[in-house]
Amino acid sequence: MTSQPDRGTRSVTVLARIADDRVEALRKTLREAGTPFAHVPGVHVVRLVVVEDVVAQVRPAVWRWKARLLDLVVHAGRGPRPDRLPHPYLLLTATVDGPQERFFAGMRALGPQADAIWEHCTGYPGSERAAGFVRFFVERSQRADYTFAGAPGGTVGELREAAGMRRRLAALAAEGNAGRVPALTTSGPAPVPQRPRAVVSEALRLGDIQGMVLRGFGHHHAAAHLFLRFAGPDAARSWLGELAPRVTSAAEVQERPNRALHLGLSHAGLAALGVTGAELDAFPDEFRAGMYAREAALSPGRGTGPWAAPFDRPGAVHAVLMVSATTREILDASLRELRAGTGPDAGVTVAGEIRGDRLLADRGGRRTFVEHFGFADGLSTPKIDGYDEGAGDELLPPGEFVLGLPDVDGDAAGRGIPADLARNGSFLVYRKLEQDVAAFRETTAAVADRFEGGAGDVAAALVGRAIDGSSLERCPVASHVRRANPLGTLPGGIRLSRRHMMLRRGIPYGPELPDGVPDDARERGLLFLAVVGDIHRQFEFVQTQWMADGNVFGRGGEQDVFTTAGGPGARVLVEGEPPAYVPIPRPLVTCRGGEYFLLPGLTALAALAGRTGR
Repeated sequence: MTSQPDRGTRSVTVLARIADDRVEALRKTLREAGTPFAHVPGVHVVRLVVVEDVVAQVRPAVWRWKARLLDLVVHAGRGPRPDRLPHPYLLLTATVDGPQERFFAGMRALGPQADAIWEHCTGYPGSERAAGFVRFFVERSQRADYTFAGAPGGTVGELREAAGMRRRLAALAAEGNAGRVPALTTSGPAPVPQRPRAVVSEALRLGDIQGMVLRGFGHHHAAAHLFLRFAGPDAARSWLGELAPRVTSAAEVQERPNRALHLGLSHAGLAALGVTGAELDAFPDEFRAGMYAREAALSPGRGTGPWAAPFDRPGAVHAVLMVSATTREILDASLRELRAGTGPDAGVTVAGEIRGDRLLADRGGRRTFVEHFGFADGLSTPKIDGYDEGAGDELLPPGEFVLGLPDVDGDAAGRGIPADLARNGSFLVYRKLEQDVAAFRETTAAVADRFEGGAGDVAAALVGRAIDGSSLERCPVASHVRRANPLGTLPGGIRLSRRHMMLRRGIPYGPELPDGVPDDARERGLLFLAVVGDIHRQFEFVQTQWMADGNVFGRGGEQDVFTTAGGPGARVLVEGEPPAYVPIPRPLVTCRGGEYFLLPGLTALAALAGRTGR
């Protein structure tokens, strides 16, 4: 297993359930004893907070007139509803030097002082049992989406603000200890350590990384995704042994091949290949659970109700085989060849297939890729240090997308996952998003008379860009583009946004619906593919905190219209003089299924194929 680096400053977050009848006793202990853990060696900042059954959402005492006007429009003067928790929790947040296990061992050395606090939490073993003590905290540790500014640059006010933003814990506490801590936003994480470019470049083993991780194959205009199931480990490994050498590496991207092949494996797929239980348990919670189990939080109010085969039950898809090509003819030839190697005799069956095609249109005087609502797509993507040209905040550490390499925290991405499975791999977020083009056109037309530019301006306000992809002079605060990447508009500025970026590799599916043509009831939409190094911090954070929740943008329960919003009574506020509501009577986009996959490095694929039963 990859160990946590021994040096460097990192955040530690522990969320432990308090026994229901012990809250007042714990409060009394904290008032009298304070926080003794501040004396543990290597601690910069530490704080304990009791998270109660009801977490009030505090509104500012002083408002600017625009903020007060917006609050009156959105909330009608009523305060936001509280977030109700099923149980009280004790939250420990700290910034420490070295690995968290060292900090936990230092807490144990306090003996009775530690016991006096943690004995009020369920499952606490006491400080006398060294292994049990550390395990108690490791099991309740959460990967935090923040870093305290314990070094120069962070103020006491910022630290107190971060520790006080407890309402973000409501969703986690409702899940118990199985979830992870949503972000407690501060002025931003510590700066990414500067490394010599030559060292980072050397770390990117292009020949071992799947090609789609570093490039999107924009010259490929046709794609097909085959969803596979494995009948048994021996047959599946034999099939994988034949396939693995054909998977396209990042080293081949520069040659602009006319076809490409990539393979993703779900947690259920790794199990079907015979990966051991201990290895499977080392993967992050969200990957182990699978997207089906997470969808209730990702799509509030909908869950997996609209999902269709092959995603209609947990673990139904073991692998996704992604083929792309410059032409349909080349794609079809590749598919015939790949399908010939599957079937009941091969122990690998095709559970489903989706085809995608690039859509081209004239936008701003040039031919560009568009999605089904007509907007230019694929205009910007994060740059990777050591691979792309750029400087400063333009470049993200490679570990944001490639496991085993440094991420924005300076940690090795995917630490804890066995190296022979994780090294040079990535996580793939896969979602089939059906777009209701007729509903989108009806929605924008219904309020067109309230906008100077008519329906086009309505659409641009909802998306956050003009139809040709150009930026708006005043991008609406809660538009889709701004929710996906708030840039410097939220506390924490650009450093906060850097923590939640993804490499998008999607492609439209289904036929276009020309302007003026009635709804033909045919399926069309976007195959959303995102490459990340941390599913929770990157994809799930953006989906749950920025897309499905409007609080951070001052919009209460208002959701993004292109991911979760829509239905009776749903509406979106568009700023202006005066502001206007856009009703969303039915969903514009509906998720029809998805899964989390591992994109193993090519060496890892070969090793998986060569395993024998254990």
